[in-house]
Amino acid sequence: MTFSTTDEKEAIERASTPNGELHLLRMEVEGETYFELIMNGFFRMASYNATSCRILTDAVMSGADQPGHMDLLIGGLGMGFALRRVLEYSNVRTVCVVERESKIVEWNRLYLGNNDILDDPRTELVVGGFHDYVHGNPRSYHGIAMDIDNGPNWIVRQEKRRAYSLSMLQVLRSRLRPGGVLAIWGHAEHGNYERALEQVFEEVTTHHAEDRYPSGKPLSCIVYAATY
Repeated sequence: MTFSTTDEKEAIERASTPNGELHLLRMEVEGETYFELIMNGFFRMASYNATSCRILTDAVMSGADQPGHMDLLIGGLGMGFALRRVLEYSNVRTVCVVERESKIVEWNRLYLGNNDILDDPRTELVVGGFHDYVHGNPRSYHGIAMDIDNGPNWIVRQEKRRAYSLSMLQVLRSRLRPGGVLAIWGHAEHGNYERALEQVFEEVTTHHAEDRYPSGKPLSCIVYAATY
């Protein structure tokens, strides 16, 4: 079903899930097509967020001790930018992507043109909660990239706060192999969360990223990289 939300944006599909209401919006700006993902009325992600997603994954790849074959974990499929970026690295052996919403996976295939990366033999897709997956699966990784909700300081669904808890950081550290890196996308700097990272990891660095709205207005965000 197609229905309009504003004169500028068109909601091409909506879905009610156990976790809330999802909308996928599309807009045309100067001949370019953009998509926005809305969760329970709040902005979640857009196709103009590609730059910060690349910085997120590059923070993992550049900071980790890279063996010939790397095994990676991504928390949140989003619009597929992080997955696409890591698959560009020839030394990536496996990528496990954990996405809570099956509808987001479907939209990645139907609208976002991501069949190729989802069907890549190195990709393993898990539909479920990232917190539960990490706690319930003892596998270890050379790097973990995490983009859950809107980061630790702008959380749409309150139950996702546990994904950013101190205890979660301790579990994530235990899932990293020595020399591994955990990279976390955030809407803005968060002093308390940064201090929590410093309690758990040997080294924490920050990377400032800047996406741009279709209008050209800058959209600043932050990536934390924590080294085991």
